[in-house]
Amino acid sequence: MSSSLKLKGVREMSNALLDRDLILLNQTCQTVEEVLETIAAPMQAKQFAKETYADGLKEREQSFATGIPTEPFGVAIPHTDASYVLESKIGLLTLKEPVSFGVMGAENDQVDVKVVLLLGLADGSAHLKALQTIVERIQDAHFVKKLASVQEKNEALALLDASITKQLEGE
Repeated sequence: MSSSLKLKGVREMSNALLDRDLILLNQTCQTVEEVLETIAAPMQAKQFAKETYADGLKEREQSFATGIPTEPFGVAIPHTDASYVLESKIGLLTLKEPVSFGVMGAENDQVDVKVVLLLGLADGSAHLKALQTIVERIQDAHFVKKLASVQEKNEALALLDASITKQLEGE
């Protein structure tokens, strides 16, 4: 499959965007850097991203925070330039205890995050649409709570597929 993300009509895209190894549930991380390193590791190990991917995520997070204040707790959507990504993927990391992230668009604000949705897209043009779709979905407190409480990878994959990747396909 090509590394570009197609937003229309390709049924296998859902499976192509999701990978079991990018579903990390009930993790214990103390810092934003640790969260980013943890979620970047399988992207790099499976060669979905370059070896410098974690560094790219950290640099991007320092310049432009990705935490979003949602209910019942914050969600972060770390992402970086498409040049770091070899194959487009969406990942999920849930935290046992919240980690404080900077708020997207608010220089000095912080939000306690328990759900991290990694947006690793090799196609820069698809980035904005995917980000908008995720931001829309996480406004639903029930969806955020469901993501945070998922205990099985298959359940997480099904939830992400139904709630996010199918939305991207439907455009």
